[in-house]
Amino acid sequence: MSRKKIFFPVALLFFSTLLLSFSLHLFSGSENRGASQSVYVEPEEVKAFFIKREQNRLAAAVTIEESRVIASNWIKKERSKINSRFFFRRRSYELIAKSILSSKNYDELNYQLSRLPETEKQAYATLTIDRNNITTMDHYEPSIPGLIYPIELPGEQNTGEDLLITSFFSNRRVSPLGSGGVKPHLAVDIINIGNIDYVSRAGDLNRGENHPGYIVSVADGVVKSVEYNHIYGWNVTVEHDRNLIPYQKRRGVLSFETFYSHLDKDVLVKEGDVLGQGQKIAALGNSGLSTGPHLHFELRLNNEDGKTVNINPYPGSEW
Repeated sequence: MSRKKIFFPVALLFFSTLLLSFSLHLFSGSENRGASQSVYVEPEEVKAFFIKREQNRLAAAVTIEESRVIASNWIKKERSKINSRFFFRRRSYELIAKSILSSKNYDELNYQLSRLPETEKQAYATLTIDRNNITTMDHYEPSIPGLIYPIELPGEQNTGEDLLITSFFSNRRVSPLGSGGVKPHLAVDIINIGNIDYVSRAGDLNRGENHPGYIVSVADGVVKSVEYNHIYGWNVTVEHDRNLIPYQKRRGVLSFETFYSHLDKDVLVKEGDVLGQGQKIAALGNSGLSTGPHLHFELRLNNEDGKTVNINPYPGSEW
């Protein structure tokens, strides 16, 4: 047999064996590498992976500081879209845009966003109980020195700290009942904010179980009348001595009166009763044409010329 005939079969067998050996080694190596990388991962590698992922997440996230600014600017932009005749909504948006900048975390930020009112009624109620926005009655002095506040809370001093004037003495007031029109409001409307739990989405003030407070006589006097009508509901007028008015201001004045209305139906006094300062007249009520439990309070001067003139009970509280 010639050498050529022997060489080719031997060479073919050699290279076939070599190729099979290399293939087996390559397959075995790749299988082992795959197993070590996908199954047998060192704990430190796992820890490093999650640390890096968290760092990437935080780097991509918006910080609370940035979120405050973004939210505040968005509220200001939305406020600019509200018609100027919706005063309370615009005012609420302005205050919330300011308050949101002091949010310490996302819970506080979300709470502030949830307070954005959708209606004037909601806005009015929100402003009413916002302690950062309101001025309670203890900041006002009565126009006749020595008068106490006309609402007293059970077991508490007559300080005015939980009382709020919601509608001020004004010659021009838009009707709060939604009937339209402008007319004088020669009185102040007062509510007790101490027993308000929260404001509903409808804008209603939801009160707790605490007593709403008692209407009390602001000075010694005599009950002039106890009446009921469809506008003021249950109401009481008390007449007081002119000598309680400072000397320099009582010229031409015969006496002065205080008028308390929207009282609870269980009035505690009757016509002709002599009252001491701080004596209970009735509980805070909601009778007559009323937007909610409050006191409509008037201070009137009975002049020598026969005219009765209403004056602002708390100067500085005008609108």
